Amino acid sequence: MAAVIFVLLTRDPTDSMAVVAVLGGASLAIGCAVALVGVAVEERDAALARPRRRNPRRIPAMRRGFEIGSLVAALGLLRAVDGLTLITGGFVVAGFVLAELVLSASSTTASSG
Repeated sequence: MAAVIFVLLTRDPTDSMAVVAVLGGASLAIGCAVALVGVAVEERDAALARPRRRNPRRIPAMRRGFEIGSLVAALGLLRAVDGLTLITGGFVVAGFVLAELVLSASSTTASSG
């Protein structure tokens, strides 16, 4: 986030490299924050599991962080090129939601069998 703030304060907003730097930095920061919170929640839930401890599943939490970061980058890129409307944004979000549903369903059925 410090790099994003630095670019915002020192670069011209019409510069394409500044836009790319801000989009990349913001999506990376948001994705990392989501992954960090997901891993923390998963480790807490694993420690509280009864009747015995289970191993925390960190990979799905990190995958969700990557997905959210990619979603922020895609929506930001659409906004930067003036292509973000309710319809295009809805399709992008729906695609990410569908991908998460498919990935979550495949990981739960593979581990239960």
